[in-house]
Amino acid sequence: MSNIKYRSCVGALIFNNQGQVLVCKRSSKKKTAVGKWQFPQGGVEAGRDEDYYIAVLREIKEEVGLEVTDDKLRFVTKIGEPLSYLYEYKNSITKAIGKVFNHNGQMIHWHLFFLPKDLISLIDLGFEEKPEFDECKWFNFDDFLKEEQQNNSDHTLPVPFKKEMYRQLLTLSKPIIEQYLQQQK
Repeated sequence: MSNIKYRSCVGALIFNNQGQVLVCKRSSKKKTAVGKWQFPQGGVEAGRDEDYYIAVLREIKEEVGLEVTDDKLRFVTKIGEPLSYLYEYKNSITKAIGKVFNHNGQMIHWHLFFLPKDLISLIDLGFEEKPEFDECKWFNFDDFLKEEQQNNSDHTLPVPFKKEMYRQLLTLSKPIIEQYLQQQK
């Protein structure tokens, strides 16, 4: 039996009509992975027995200020199985943020959403008092995961210890995104 403990989380993969995904730059006020890019995500409030879908809607609202509506942000589907990652350098993270984790990583239940490209202007990073992100933008998922920084001219580099999980997410989500966009034509 494994001693690995995961925090239960949700993630939002938001894509546009060109198949690009919304990536967000971690706030300069964060204590770890400052300036690295990721997707909106967060913990499920276990004490409140929170549903995954309700949790992802809450996280989207808190982190990027969007709400699901028929004409703007639309829920598409949920990835069948959660994806996980382990924290890199757990002890140094604990030291940096001054809090002890009782888990070794996160188990993320991913939900896919569609947002028309021009509606990126609706994003409100100031919804929370302490914003998670400094910036959000559309990016090609494949390019986001490129190994070499020189291949990624924008320096939009993912949080390193989430990269393998993002590769799995790309594999699972790409056919779903392509099918959704095809059906919209």
